[in-house]
Amino acid sequence: MRLRLGEDDTLHHPDPTRAARALAGLIHACRRRLWLRVPALDALTADPAVLDALKALALSSPRADLRVLFDDVDQAVGRGHGLVHLARRLPSRLRLRQTQPDDADPALCFAVAERTGLFEAAGWPRPERLDLCAHALPRGPRRAEQFSRVWERARGNPELRELRL
Repeated sequence: MRLRLGEDDTLHHPDPTRAARALAGLIHACRRRLWLRVPALDALTADPAVLDALKALALSSPRADLRVLFDDVDQAVGRGHGLVHLARRLPSRLRLRQTQPDDADPALCFAVAERTGLFEAAGWPRPERLDLCAHALPRGPRRAEQFSRVWERARGNPELRELRL
């Protein structure tokens, strides 16, 4: 399924086992701005299709704006994570921030592309249903506003920085 952001308002419900594929499809449809909110840097954000799509988007334009908000970083720090490595290589285009404890929500998982495209997996990591839409009005813009407010309060995590000797 090829998404056309801002045009097609069909609401798709991909199988939850195909969450990474659905997210990668939304990222591929994006031209400049993608904001991703996940409870943890986990298998979804470490999936090769998602990482490849993020890398392609980040390299596609010097004005690319990729932001990832997460609550928990323990898994990523303990085992390493492809998204952290990608953000280290492309720090001006892909930014990671950890939410404040008051903003943490272990079941909240969504992505907004160009303020209109939406991937949503409420109840992550075991969502009852996935929602994917290229033109999700009014949900897409509402999620973008929510993301923006939390982003302003969030902070970078020093554990994710690379130590160079």
